[in-house]
Amino acid sequence: MITYHTHQRTALIDFLKENSDKAFTIEEIIVKTDNEELSRSTVYRLMTKLVNDGLVHRTVKGNSRSFVYQYIAEEKCEGHLHMKCTDCGKVYHLDSSVSSVIKEDIGSSTGFEIDSHTVILGRCNTCKK
Repeated sequence: MITYHTHQRTALIDFLKENSDKAFTIEEIIVKTDNEELSRSTVYRLMTKLVNDGLVHRTVKGNSRSFVYQYIAEEKCEGHLHMKCTDCGKVYHLDSSVSSVIKEDIGSSTGFEIDSHTVILGRCNTCKK
């Protein structure tokens, strides 16, 4: 399928790249970009395509029914766990070897298999201070 690189797509990707350490809801993206060309329907349509293209990762926001989206195209986002600060929203990629140890320990002690897209919630060093 042909991918068109429209002004809207470019503006959205630029915003996500500049903020690649954070995950946003669609509403947050619309407010923070403050771009008249990025209507709600345009952002929803583009985010679906970016997720399908592997440029953006979609996860559930906490215990809610809404999703957050994060730019990952330059990150190898497979096979490792993620940590997210519940105060500032920054997302950290755990080292693959640390992720493997955590997944193996939990698996051997409980029989539970952890999904690589699992996000561990907590507070970062900056927000703890």
